[in-house]
Amino acid sequence: MKGYKVISALAGLALFLSLLLTSIDLLCFNRSFFHWQYSLNHTAESIGISEDGLMNATNALLDYMQDKRDDIKVIEVVNGSEREIFDERETLHMVDVKNLYLNAMKIRTILLVGSIAILTLLVFTHRNQSYTILSNAYRNGLLFLGSIIFFIAIYAIVDFNGFWMNFHYVFFDNDLFLLDPNISIMINMFPSNFFFAVVFGIILLFVSMVILLKLLLVLFKHKIERRLV
Repeated sequence: MKGYKVISALAGLALFLSLLLTSIDLLCFNRSFFHWQYSLNHTAESIGISEDGLMNATNALLDYMQDKRDDIKVIEVVNGSEREIFDERETLHMVDVKNLYLNAMKIRTILLVGSIAILTLLVFTHRNQSYTILSNAYRNGLLFLGSIIFFIAIYAIVDFNGFWMNFHYVFFDNDLFLLDPNISIMINMFPSNFFFAVVFGIILLFVSMVILLKLLLVLFKHKIERRLV
């Protein structure tokens, strides 16, 4: 059984990683979240653009990242003058962001399908230990990933700017993400407090999924106990 504990723990880690990536996907493409943050930050007013124009630019970015359009060319009225919203540097940076996102979603799918397949196989081949296998996957997978998320969250709370800069240095091999707020509309659309909300929104979504999985595990345990009565 010891070997299966290791396998189930690794499958649990893969499952939780896939849920974390799913949380990122769900939050970062939630238009209501963008509306809410823009309203809180008075983004449209600070940029000098209409709310509809701001959401049009946002939709272009999100659709581009999901490979639903070929570019992020958007023309809107800013401070009374018609102009293209995103410049060349921002456009090149979004190429990197899109590639990162699409690769992350491929990894998410592999982890999700792989972890479910492994856990399903273990449960069917070791029916008498099915709850033990699943609880071991849950406990150890969450313990490992949860510990990492906890320390990342503490780092982000203490020094969010440092955390955000290091995140970019890890995942990007250039400095295109360094945008001038006096020139770039993109950086004014998404200031640091916006990304602070994104990071902790992702964590809250992930925690909700963890709790839901726990409830399902408890229901599964009760189902097994009723069979034994």
